[in-house]
Amino acid sequence: LMWELCYTIVDFCGVAIDRYAAEVMGAEYLQGLISRFNVLSAVVRRAGFVLEMPLLFMTQSDIVLVALLASAFLIQVDIRWIEISMGFSALLWLVLGFALFSAVAVVNLKMDKLPILLAARHFGQEIDLSKQCAVMELQASDAGLKMFNVRIDRKSIFKVVCYVAVLSVALPTFLGRD
Repeated sequence: LMWELCYTIVDFCGVAIDRYAAEVMGAEYLQGLISRFNVLSAVVRRAGFVLEMPLLFMTQSDIVLVALLASAFLIQVDIRWIEISMGFSALLWLVLGFALFSAVAVVNLKMDKLPILLAARHFGQEIDLSKQCAVMELQASDAGLKMFNVRIDRKSIFKVVCYVAVLSVALPTFLGRD
């Protein structure tokens, strides 16, 4: 239920960004676009604050499940179904967490493309200094979904997945030595 709520919030942010992009493409004038971007940025920032604690809980519970699985593997408990159920739970949490963080990265990528979209519009003028100022303001705002003031992108997700993969293989091997 918590994962579904988090994914719904992230999906809402993606839809709001798509709606704003459609609004920029249909606009004939620059007026009003910056104020609506500021509202969109505030909504996305608030969504990031709302998502911080549930995502922290999900990742920490996943770490606990992986640690329990590794300890059960190391002491070689005779009941194998406990290990299988814990392994399945840990794998499920990893996949769901990866899907959620990937959705956050897509939302941040969409948010990064909004200034470029605004810069591509002519608004009936060849050189428009007010548009350039607006584009620079959008780029400087650094809007997007942030978790604990850290911007989630695909590169950071890939690093975390690599660390988890290495630790899940190396930790039981290292602790299993005599």
